[in-house]
Amino acid sequence: MEEGFEHLRPHVQEAEEYIMAQDNVAVEEMLRDAEDAEEPGDMKAGAVLSRTAEMTMTTVELQTAGWVYVYDTQTGNRSVINRNMLPQQLEKRRSNGTYVFSTRKPEGVTPVKGTLKCFLHEDDPNRENHDRMGFVRCTKSNFISELDRSRHMRTRHPRAHATLENERVREERAEERLERRALTESIKAMAESNSRGKSNA
Repeated sequence: MEEGFEHLRPHVQEAEEYIMAQDNVAVEEMLRDAEDAEEPGDMKAGAVLSRTAEMTMTTVELQTAGWVYVYDTQTGNRSVINRNMLPQQLEKRRSNGTYVFSTRKPEGVTPVKGTLKCFLHEDDPNRENHDRMGFVRCTKSNFISELDRSRHMRTRHPRAHATLENERVREERAEERLERRALTESIKAMAESNSRGKSNA
């Protein structure tokens, strides 16, 4: 500190310690108050893992730390996180120092909901084709933009994304070939028509 302000140093340190203590209390409260979420996935106790003529393997019991809901403090968007990861998520801060996530739904913030569905959603018009290719069924149906949907496909369904992208490129090339062929035929027909016109003249 600058000269003349030395007497303030203990008070500033005291204030910083108080703020840090309050932050820890807030995080501890949020850890305690976290709302339980349903276990993701469709694995349940008693589910068949594998079956042969001699033996069937099933799950007897599922044990996890549990899952909880967290909310983005700015957008209000809710997501599910494993309870083991909760302390790290709750410690994340934005550049302005505010927390990124909370276990409490932020008041006065209404999440923006999109209506675009994942290409692998069960309602997609190409679902029958996707089933033939062995693609999973995705329940995500609230993308705000095409960019969000495309990013989701690249990160969550990389194999399906690459396959569909290759198919799209192949179809575009096939269309281009057809267009070139049609253009060539049309130029050829015009040239023949012109040569017949000249010979008749």
